Amino acid sequence: MTIGNPAPLGLLCFGMTTLLLMYIDMGWVEHDFEIQIYGTAVFLGGVGQIIVAIFEIIKGSSFSFAVFGCYGAFWLGWAAVLLERSRNTSDFGEAVYPKGSTAFFAQWGVLSSCFWIIARRKNICLNIVFALLSSTFYLLSITVATGSEGVKKAAGAVGFCTAVGAFYTGVAELVNEEYGKEILPGLAARIAPHREEITPQSISARLSYDKRSNTVFLAFRGLHVRTLEAVQAIHDGVEASIQGFDAPDEKVHAVVDYKDVIIAEPVVKEYWQMVADIEKRFYLSAKRFAVSSFGTLEHEPIGVPASGLAPMGPTDRKKNNQLTAIEMVEPANASGSGRATTHEAKESIDETTRLTSS
Repeated sequence: MTIGNPAPLGLLCFGMTTLLLMYIDMGWVEHDFEIQIYGTAVFLGGVGQIIVAIFEIIKGSSFSFAVFGCYGAFWLGWAAVLLERSRNTSDFGEAVYPKGSTAFFAQWGVLSSCFWIIARRKNICLNIVFALLSSTFYLLSITVATGSEGVKKAAGAVGFCTAVGAFYTGVAELVNEEYGKEILPGLAARIAPHREEITPQSISARLSYDKRSNTVFLAFRGLHVRTLEAVQAIHDGVEASIQGFDAPDEKVHAVVDYKDVIIAEPVVKEYWQMVADIEKRFYLSAKRFAVSSFGTLEHEPIGVPASGLAPMGPTDRKKNNQLTAIEMVEPANASGSGRATTHEAKESIDETTRLTSS
């Protein structure tokens, strides 16, 4: 099953709901209009973003899951408090908690700032939205602490710009996706992937050997294999490295990090033939994995047909003996190098050795 892009819905949910609340903070509408926002906050700002978060984690985007999940919960919480305050028997009533509310908004400002730092790697639209959102929460915190109407209106103005930015980003994603090209600007990746030249030397630099367990770690993360020359370079690099590791009978256990690897359609058959040859000659066993915060995950190289059809799963690849290319829009790790670090390799080697023997 192919899942579309849920992010535009999340951005529109956030933008539409935030716009309504900012009308009040800027003094454009009556304060009692707040109760009319309740339904929008629950279903659009809350439930809508939670649904988007669920689909984002299914797609494998932890960042989007965290963002939409957090702000969806924020709007549900806001609506719940508003509903409680509106009840005649409410314990809240008109009570105010200046210190608590100041800390509340400041805490959300800190979280939004963290999201902003991550968004700097993505596109200019998200960068602006999170920068403005962080500022909005900080200004709201100052408003509660000082009681200043001027700061409150400033928070409303910045929040209004935040909502407009989120709304624009959501619409831009829909428009650009519909037309298949950039119609509305601001969504291009700010940091392009690092695409190193594939040579036997660069491939050898990606291999590390643990003699105790007789295991080779192949850090292929982020490789873009597009030509027959690159396929041959990978073959020569792996062959030379294993022969130089002084392994018993030149046979090793292999653990390969294939995260974000791209194999172009014209060379995919030759690539897997090369892999089969290497496995037959040098491998006692082979395992594919990716390093994550929660442990070791097995995975396959990812590909999407050039025609834009649905991604092929492992079963499809076995049937068709092919894997086509997908263009990446951001680097595979924080360093932007598109490869697993040496530290990751060394820290993971004991765990991967256990996996190879299981």
